[in-house]
Amino acid sequence: MLSITALAACTHKPGAIVAPATIDSSNICDTLNTSYTKDIRPVFNNNCYSCHGTAVVGDEGLDLEDSASLKQYLEYDFLGDGVYGSKLYHCLTHSHYAQAMPPDYTLDSCSLQKIKHWLSIGAPM
Repeated sequence: MLSITALAACTHKPGAIVAPATIDSSNICDTLNTSYTKDIRPVFNNNCYSCHGTAVVGDEGLDLEDSASLKQYLEYDFLGDGVYGSKLYHCLTHSHYAQAMPPDYTLDSCSLQKIKHWLSIGAPM
């Protein structure tokens, strides 16, 4: 009987205007206009260069600031062709195929989406 009362209290008014839901644009991840300088390099700067930067690595190890070293690391032949063959992609997504990087946390979803898109378009510098 309670449910009948609740339904009776709910009325629909034909022609009532319902405001559309607003979209919070701060939560939208724009991957269509991804560029190395604007999007990718800042992610590397904030999350990678402290261990994989020119000042730290020198002539040894992976230097993500050096474009030649970075390009070698982006090669897609790690596990096949395309993005899913990229060792960088597997490291950043913490897949079980490569060493997790950064080791203590995972990058945010939008940064990962931008890197994936950047890789999918050939990782232009």
